[in-house]
Amino acid sequence: GHITITNYLLNYFPGLDIEKRNVFGFTALMKSAMQGRTECVKALMLAGANVHATDPSRGLTSWEWACYTGRSESAFIMQKLMDRPCPEQLCDQYKPEWPKMKELLAKAAEPKSCLQRFSECMRAAISFRYFYGPEEGGVLDHMVKVTTSLRSPFIALSCRTVCPGSPPSVGKRRLAVQEILRQQRAEEIRSQDKDHVSSYEKLFQNSKVTLIPKKKDRRASLQPISLAVSQANTIATRKASLLPLHLLRRSSVRPGFVIPKVRISKAPPPTFQPEKARRRSSAKDDPYLQIPKWRYKELKEERKKAEEQEKKKAAEAQKLKQVSPARCRT
Repeated sequence: GHITITNYLLNYFPGLDIEKRNVFGFTALMKSAMQGRTECVKALMLAGANVHATDPSRGLTSWEWACYTGRSESAFIMQKLMDRPCPEQLCDQYKPEWPKMKELLAKAAEPKSCLQRFSECMRAAISFRYFYGPEEGGVLDHMVKVTTSLRSPFIALSCRTVCPGSPPSVGKRRLAVQEILRQQRAEEIRSQDKDHVSSYEKLFQNSKVTLIPKKKDRRASLQPISLAVSQANTIATRKASLLPLHLLRRSSVRPGFVIPKVRISKAPPPTFQPEKARRRSSAKDDPYLQIPKWRYKELKEERKKAEEQEKKKAAEAQKLKQVSPARCRT
């Protein structure tokens, strides 16, 4: 559940400090790299975590810690992300055209001599077929980009990207959901006429619980937090979600807007004396918990009692035997 919690914190907490260190001076990216949690490493790097940050004890970066602890998969993913910091296919300006296609077509259209054709035939007949990995910028790489792009002709997207002009990138801080919605609303207001500028504050009132005038228009808020960001005086306040109160699924993580209940009782007179609790003789009426009686203990006690009774009977029989010969002598 580490990746689920990480994504939840990154998506819904605008004032989250990703570079916060623990007692040993490790950041979240360092800990994820040490433990080999590749999904958390990718999420933190694309959220803007500092890749070049070092710990105070050894002075190693997160990638060096992954190599030092033997997490080869985490180190490989970090190196790939640093080589390609931005997925360009997630931008709306991406064109699904292979840049090498024109060069290869022009090369194939050139006339070949007899010697070149003979050499190609010999290479195809004699050369051994070995397995080669995918090339950088090759056909397979291009197919992956095309199939995962926003305007892919092979897949139908069931959702709409809010900010297609700003794809995630390594080292760039990723905005939370509240910040993205705030920017989108501001852009909608700017695109409207000048007469609608006065409705700017009214449009944002639904995002704060304290500013809602009507009961039916209330929106449940997430837990308000105040995180002191290093070298900054701004305090990030938790904005509200878009669901009404009766539709919000409450939990310990997201309790919603709860109205506290207050009970008032009349104070007793100054001469009031509380009654002393009487001790009850029977254990059944005792309000306190009793020590449980286990079955094996009961059997053990019964055996002890039976052994004691047998010893008493044996002692009495021995006494009777000693008394009987004395009577016979008399």
